Amino acid sequence: MEVLIVDALARGSYGRRIVTVDAIGAGPRTVAGVLEKLGIGVELVTAETLFDNPRIMDQYDVLMISAMSIDEKTVAKIVRIWRRRHGKKAVIVGGPIASDPDFVVRVGADIGVHGEAEPVIEKLVGEGIVDERKVDYERLNSVCGTAFMQNGRLVMNRRCSIMPRRVWERYRPSTRVIHGYPLYWAARVYVEVVRGCSNYMIPDLASILPEELLPGKPVPGCAYCSVVPLWGYARSRSIDHVYQEVKELIEQGVRRIVLSGPDFLDYGRDWLVEPKPLVDPRRPGPNIEAIRKLLKRLASIPEVSAGEAVVMVENVKPSLVTEEAAEILGRYLRGTPVHIGAETGDARLLEALGRPVTIRETIEAVKRLKRHGIRPYVYIMYCLPGETPRTIEKTVNLMETLYRVGAEKITAYRFMPLPLSALEKLMRAKIPCMQDHPVKLKAIEINKRAKKRMIGKIIRVIIVGKHPKLSKWIGYPIKHGPVVAVDGSGLHEREIVDVRITDVKSDRIVEGVVVRTR
Repeated sequence: MEVLIVDALARGSYGRRIVTVDAIGAGPRTVAGVLEKLGIGVELVTAETLFDNPRIMDQYDVLMISAMSIDEKTVAKIVRIWRRRHGKKAVIVGGPIASDPDFVVRVGADIGVHGEAEPVIEKLVGEGIVDERKVDYERLNSVCGTAFMQNGRLVMNRRCSIMPRRVWERYRPSTRVIHGYPLYWAARVYVEVVRGCSNYMIPDLASILPEELLPGKPVPGCAYCSVVPLWGYARSRSIDHVYQEVKELIEQGVRRIVLSGPDFLDYGRDWLVEPKPLVDPRRPGPNIEAIRKLLKRLASIPEVSAGEAVVMVENVKPSLVTEEAAEILGRYLRGTPVHIGAETGDARLLEALGRPVTIRETIEAVKRLKRHGIRPYVYIMYCLPGETPRTIEKTVNLMETLYRVGAEKITAYRFMPLPLSALEKLMRAKIPCMQDHPVKLKAIEINKRAKKRMIGKIIRVIIVGKHPKLSKWIGYPIKHGPVVAVDGSGLHEREIVDVRITDVKSDRIVEGVVVRTR
């Protein structure tokens, strides 16, 4: 049996990435690793590659698609192409989109996999419930974590139990299939080091929502987030496993690694409380020794120590950014960005949403990270339930404060209710939102100011090709940052060069000239 995995994550309605085009998530490679473990032939392509050449499908027996809720139209299009070429051969869809079981009907898939995919895929394929000819629906009834149509009705089996850390570590993501991504050599490739979240606080939504929109039972975690319902409590992968995956990816030609998880500073905290689960976002504090050992081991990879490859981390909670934590991040990750969730400047709303942080902690986290050489990026949400004119004013003021104390970028994004989150019922409600929201406009304004700070600085970029309109080369900063439009002759793809920033083109693009090639 041959399986084709399609990465449709963040392709939206268009079938193509519009933003964050340089990010490669860990989920599709994780599924590929399960199939490789079973001895099943598997390849991975992006939605863009598939739409450009649908004939790719012809040599495969089973289709698997990884997608988010916003990607439903893209998934439906992929399924239609598959049906035209393969009829009733199995289509399995997983990822965040599968948290809403009805999507199976809407996109025409055979099976949706919700929650942790590894044991489900292993059972479906390893036990022959899905093969190159059919789906055995009678046996499928006993498989947790699945949704499917049977006899005209939707069956939603219970979510599988959260895998304990040692069970999770039996699965290894594939590094071979990274070549299925056209720009894998320049992209930020995510390596999962923490799964799940330690925030099991219960949001106080009764203070901001009418009774009919409250969840039927308490849902732990930040109210707008579905990580806890989907992935459970925080668990950390062993240093050896992370090291091996990062080393193999770099050997495959990857140059930008992101250690991913809802909060990198949860890394190793679960080891301090085992066998109990880690469900407290504050206590114990960061496991500094585990973080130090992990980052030191990764820094020993020759390409990393030589500056030819870079390791970054994704997210941190302000409440865990102690002075010691900021220092250890700065020691090994200096010059790289870290994302911090601020979300709102209204303390009342923060508490209602179940955020385990204070506004003061967020400001102090930005200061500490900046002081130790880390580039803080901050997330802010707008059009949140419970938002008032006063909330907006406070949030805009907080954004300005965060910029002044060291935030390099403010990422403002519109609130969208997610399946399984505490705010799930809002998916059926119309959420009013100003088109030119003050928070959105403030983020654009701040980010333009922040880009101007870059003028005159020299940064290292990897050349990915020519810009279709600017007649300049496009470079991705090795340590992440805005896209750089590069003036320079004799450049070529995959080349790493040092560039002096000369101008700001927009809030997303800066311009520069080559000062040194490597």
